[in-house]
Amino acid sequence: MSVDQFSAGNSAGQPKLKRQTLTQAVEARLRDEIIQGLHEPGTMLSEPVLSSALGVSRSPVREALLILERDGIVEFDERGRTRVATMTAADFEDLYLLRLAVEPMVAVHTAAEATAADYAALEANIATMQTSTSVAEISQLDIEFHGLLVAASRRPRLIATWRSLRPSLELWLAALHRQHEKITGRVKEITIESHRELIEILRKGDGVSIEKLMRGHIEGWYQWLPEMHELS
Repeated sequence: MSVDQFSAGNSAGQPKLKRQTLTQAVEARLRDEIIQGLHEPGTMLSEPVLSSALGVSRSPVREALLILERDGIVEFDERGRTRVATMTAADFEDLYLLRLAVEPMVAVHTAAEATAADYAALEANIATMQTSTSVAEISQLDIEFHGLLVAASRRPRLIATWRSLRPSLELWLAALHRQHEKITGRVKEITIESHRELIEILRKGDGVSIEKLMRGHIEGWYQWLPEMHELS
C-alpha cells in the first residue's frame, strides 16, 4: 500500500484503516527515505509537515517517529523536536566491533546448518543484485543477504542479536555504499564477488575457513570507510 492510498479507507464501502496500519506505512516510508539519504543527517523532521505531505493525521507520524527513534534512525532533542540521527565515529566503530563479534560465529553455524532452500535464497538475492541499477537497492539487498545468512544459522539468540543491530547497519551501509560508489563506481561488483565467495566456502562446510573469510569480509568492509565525518 502506498502512502498516497492512506486515505482510501474513507471511500464508500471500504473499511477504515487501523491506526497501526498507518503507523507502519509511515514508518516504512520514512525509514526508506532516511536510509536512501533523502533526509540528510541532522535534518529536522516536522510532524505537521510530514503529516501534510503524507496525507495522514499527526498521531501515526508521531508513533512512527517513536519507532524510528528506538531504532536509532532519528533522535529527539530536549524540546522534543525530531531530527535525522547523525552517526559519530564512535558509532561506526561500535557497529563494526559488534558485527565482527557476531557474524563470523554465525557463519560457522550457517555452514553446518544451511539447507538447499537457504542456498537458493542466497543465490536469488545475488541474481536480483545483478540486475539492480540503484545503489540504494544494492544496499538493501546486501543487508538482506546477510539477514538470510544469519537466519540460516538456526541460532535464535545470535539471530536476535544481529537483528537488533540491523536498523543501524542499514543506515551505515547505505551511507557507506553511496560514498564508495562515488570513489570506485564498483559497489555492485565488489558486493557480488564477496557474496559469491562466501557462498562457495559455506557450501564446503568448513567452519574454520568460513569464520576466517567472514572476518576478512567485515574487516574489508570497514576499510572502505573514508573520513568518518563524510558519512555523518
